[in-house]
Amino acid sequence: MTARDTFRRFSSALTSEGPRFAMAAALLLLATGCEIIGIFVLSDVIDGALTATDVLQFGALAALWLLVTAVSTGADYYGQVAAIGISERVVLRLRDRLFAHVQRLNPVIHRRFGVGDLVTRHTGDLEAVEYLVGSGLMQFVIAAVNTTGLVIAALIMSWQVAMVALAAVPVLWALSALYSRRQRLITRDERVANADIALAVSTAISGHETAVAYNQQDREHARLHRAGITWLGTRMTQTRIEAGFGAVMGFGQVVVTLAIAVAGVWQVRQGTLSVGALLALTGYLGMLYPKMQELAEIRLALASATVSAERLCELLDLEPTDADHPDAIPHRGPDHAVSVREVTLHRDGATVLDRVSLDLAPGRITALVGASGAGKSTLASLLCRFERPDGGRITLGGRDLTALTGRSIRDHITLLPQQPVIKAATVADNIAYGCPDADRAAIISAAIAADADSFISALPQGYDSLLDEDGLTLSGGQRQRIAMARAFLRDTPILILDEPTSGLDDATARRILEPLQQLVAGRSTLLVTHDPRVTEIADDVVELHAGRLRAHMNFVA
Repeated sequence: MTARDTFRRFSSALTSEGPRFAMAAALLLLATGCEIIGIFVLSDVIDGALTATDVLQFGALAALWLLVTAVSTGADYYGQVAAIGISERVVLRLRDRLFAHVQRLNPVIHRRFGVGDLVTRHTGDLEAVEYLVGSGLMQFVIAAVNTTGLVIAALIMSWQVAMVALAAVPVLWALSALYSRRQRLITRDERVANADIALAVSTAISGHETAVAYNQQDREHARLHRAGITWLGTRMTQTRIEAGFGAVMGFGQVVVTLAIAVAGVWQVRQGTLSVGALLALTGYLGMLYPKMQELAEIRLALASATVSAERLCELLDLEPTDADHPDAIPHRGPDHAVSVREVTLHRDGATVLDRVSLDLAPGRITALVGASGAGKSTLASLLCRFERPDGGRITLGGRDLTALTGRSIRDHITLLPQQPVIKAATVADNIAYGCPDADRAAIISAAIAADADSFISALPQGYDSLLDEDGLTLSGGQRQRIAMARAFLRDTPILILDEPTSGLDDATARRILEPLQQLVAGRSTLLVTHDPRVTEIADDVVELHAGRLRAHMNFVA
């Protein structure tokens, strides 16, 4: 992916920044112009100091130089502030766009990339892409204009000396092209290594309890260390490229400066150049090479940014599984019966579901059992339209799910996942996660129904107690009851319960069953479970085996 391709793909994030972009560019260009003019004025100041007959004449020139410098400094300050504001707003838009897209992808894709990798793409990669389409582009344009102005000024003062300086430009550009290619290659490895570090940290922290229980802290540390060693290697390679380029440029600048000094002194001795003009010309050329080096360094940074752009496009080019058909309509009406007919799903070349048919009728509980990995959770995800089947059809109220909007489907379905999701928020906010507008009375009522009110009330701040991410300060049964309270509050006609008693001891599981029976009453319920205590409350029990459904022979009503 080239820098031009990246700009075309992501430049829409700059659409509303046109006036601000123009203002920032104008201010920075004004600062650049004042810098160039300032050196012209400095030439007059030096020559005036050598020839002035009184202090007033010299003072006027010095005051003009200070005024031009002040304007340059002020314009640069406000231009930089405006440019940073543009940069941060562009990052915000790009992040919102990427996150919204990722939210619509199949959860299986989330697991494939991993939390650490996705976080890295939402942070470092986004900032690199912004640099390419926003701040980096502006810096490149400003540096190019500045360089052009300095070259023109130098040619006006002495074209002979200026040509000595410009003779090295083709070599400089060829070097930047060589180093940028090397930079692009190593940046790919660096971004992957950075994502591996984020993944190692996130998984180690989320699974810390298990690591301690199995005395595997050293193993987690070793995994992070290996990722860190890989990243260190890539960063050192990047540093060698960047430092090597800087060293070559620095040495070249010394050689060119020496050549400029020799040519300039020769012209002064010939009487074709004044001392003040020589000093000003030296100043121009002294500014010219850092600007040319800045252009080359921006080119290196843009080469790295194209790698980040490829990583973002890899996500953005994935087809959302939640995309609605243009003619899709919201699900309405009293009919909430769910019908699965001859549904087939393939994943990575394997058949996960093979012509599965199932009915979920209002007021009936269907228990779905089967070995781990049999596809039970996959069937649940199809009902929520997290993904779509390769064959067959699923209907809600007699309408195919593809003919309905995804939001309206999930407005009528409550999923109770196997691992209760607890957010870093208050208890009340966690219960109201599916109904953000619920009042406190409704939240408490749902907690009472889920047998959660007693332990919540015992917390230091009750319903206003802050929970940490994943609710690790709560027991498994308490987390499950908060999740059930969330389901009570949503009050949807369809329930999908994925292993509601998983990981709970007998006493806790029995305590969960009573509010669970209240929750499923009168609803169309799919109960995914291995627990025979839970299947006892089911009206029907079916088994998923080798991708196909069959009656569960050991079920006793």
